[in-house]
Amino acid sequence: MKSVAFRTASILGLILAVAGCAQLGLPGSALSTPIAPSEVDWSRKTGTNTVAGSASQKAGGTTHTCAGQSANLIPDSAYARARMTAIFGNDTRGTRATSRGPVKFDRDDPLYVSTLRTTRCDASGSFAFPRVPDGIWYATTSIKWGPTQAEGGSMMQRVDVRGGRLVKVTLP
Repeated sequence: MKSVAFRTASILGLILAVAGCAQLGLPGSALSTPIAPSEVDWSRKTGTNTVAGSASQKAGGTTHTCAGQSANLIPDSAYARARMTAIFGNDTRGTRATSRGPVKFDRDDPLYVSTLRTTRCDASGSFAFPRVPDGIWYATTSIKWGPTQAEGGSMMQRVDVRGGRLVKVTLP
C-alpha cells in the first residue's frame, strides 16, 4: 500500500512539475535548439528603416546613460525570445539590475551572434542602427556606473520595424 501511494505521489509530482514548466513558458528547450537559418535570413538584408534610441537611468539625483556601452539590435527568433525571457523575465521590455548578476548560458547559438547588430552609445547615451530590414528586433544596452561599474543594469525593448521609417526607442 505504501509503495502505491509513493508511486502515485511521484507521478502526480512529475505531472505538476511538467505542467508548471509549460505554464511558465520556461525557455530551456528553445535555448538548446539551434536557430534555423530560415528563421533569421531576413535580418541579413539591407533595409530602409532606422532604429534610433537612447538609454538613461536616474539614481541619487544623477542621470546615468549608456555612453560608451554597446547597444545591440537582435533579430527575433525562438532562441532570441527565450534568451530575452531568461534575462529580463519577458520578451517585450525589461531591465535587469547588475546586482542580480549575469545570466549564464551554456553557449551562444552561432546564428544569434552572427546576426546581431552592434554599435556604441555616444557621449549623450544615444545610438542608431541605419538600413534595418522590416521585422521584429530586440534593442538592448546597459548602463553602468560607480567605482567598479557595479551599479546600473541591462535593458531591452522589443521593436517592430516596418515601412521604411524611423523607429525611436527609449530604454528603460
